[in-house]
Amino acid sequence: MDFTEKFQQALRIPTFFPAHSDTAIAEHEEELSRFQDLLVELFPVFHSAAERWVLSPYSVVYKLSGSEAGVNAILFTAHYDVVPVEKEKWNTDPFGAKIKDGFVYGRGSLDMKSTLCCILEAAEDICIQGQKPKRDIWFAFGGDEERGGYSGAFKTAQWLENRGLHFEWVLDEGSPIADNHIRDIDTPLALISLEEKGNLSLNLTVEQEPGHASRPPKVQAAAILARALCRIEKKPFPYKLGKTVEMFLAAAGKYIPGIKGFVMRHARAFSIVFGSLFFKIAAANPSIEAMLKTTVAMTMLEGSTADNVMPSQVRAVINLRLLYPWTVESATEFIRKAINDKRVQISFYEPGADSTAAFTFSKDKRNPKISSDSAQNGWKEIFSAMNEVYPGIPLLPFIMVAITDSRHYKNLTNNIFRFSPQKLNPDELNRVHGHYERISLENLNNELLFYTHLLRLI
Repeated sequence: MDFTEKFQQALRIPTFFPAHSDTAIAEHEEELSRFQDLLVELFPVFHSAAERWVLSPYSVVYKLSGSEAGVNAILFTAHYDVVPVEKEKWNTDPFGAKIKDGFVYGRGSLDMKSTLCCILEAAEDICIQGQKPKRDIWFAFGGDEERGGYSGAFKTAQWLENRGLHFEWVLDEGSPIADNHIRDIDTPLALISLEEKGNLSLNLTVEQEPGHASRPPKVQAAAILARALCRIEKKPFPYKLGKTVEMFLAAAGKYIPGIKGFVMRHARAFSIVFGSLFFKIAAANPSIEAMLKTTVAMTMLEGSTADNVMPSQVRAVINLRLLYPWTVESATEFIRKAINDKRVQISFYEPGADSTAAFTFSKDKRNPKISSDSAQNGWKEIFSAMNEVYPGIPLLPFIMVAITDSRHYKNLTNNIFRFSPQKLNPDELNRVHGHYERISLENLNNELLFYTHLLRLI
């Protein structure tokens, strides 16, 4: 069986979380366990060589022992759950893994069964050839990343921590090789995220006495809530030029001609001299704006269920993506002060996730860069593997604006990298979590080559 066929089998198991019910959850966990068993079948030599622990349907862990003692281990993470689909909006079976015009279609093809299968196929190849890595390589695969990772990666991290493990570096899914994503830059950029924005959704609710719409109160709950949302809009979170963004702008500026490139290469100086004007200009590029501040998206509004009934409660949900060092607590307090109205109750829509920045930087604040020590901790190896597959494409530090399982491992390492070695244009990237998700056979092959080179380097 060739690798593409293995990948197709992995796509055909529907590992999405169903509507909440005990029966549905039990069936879902059976599918997760079936996926874990499939890995044993697809990669038998690796499974014979590695130690394996099934912690739950949501977590499976492997250790491939290295030849040298006393060297810190490496951790690769991935997840095998996927988001649900609207089957009627697909023109092919989302779990059929059909190959058409050089693409494999299916939910999870990009996010992220391709990566998981490529990692294991690369490990399988090493084991078949009888090679042994220099250091211990651990693999942690989770089954609920799309729902926060609390049954999978969170508990896996606790399990690893209880064993006293510390990793030289961790590699998880993340930013892609961006093809035509950033305005004024024509060359593809391999974006490796050193930081990850946090995630926080808040309920904003206002209560009132319900009644007939013909007798509305003088001050209506909807108006109070509307004013609260307007205050939030008028008081955005402040801009911040962090170390990772400064490194990114300095590197990306080399590929932008003229004054724009010059400004980006000297972002710190221009931000000090011109202040808000610099940030206003930089934020004109949407891809860069998200890296410069905590964002607020107003995503849900609820009121009455009938047009002639005054609601007893109106509610809005806002989603924040937290830029380091904002935390769930500090961001919530910022929103509370912006609203400045005790009639608006604020509560958590779901558990939030703090922003993270687990990486070692140079101590020179005037010239933040990846330190010489940290260059030995993963960056060098990832760059070398990238150069083998995509020669000439630069590797740039970036910020992950979504959240991944990697945040659960931040106590186990000082170096977390979030990178997906797939060359994606904006259309392809938009298919992640969307309709007609697909991965090109070229991307699948190159991703496999990347992990094959990477595993041989470490």
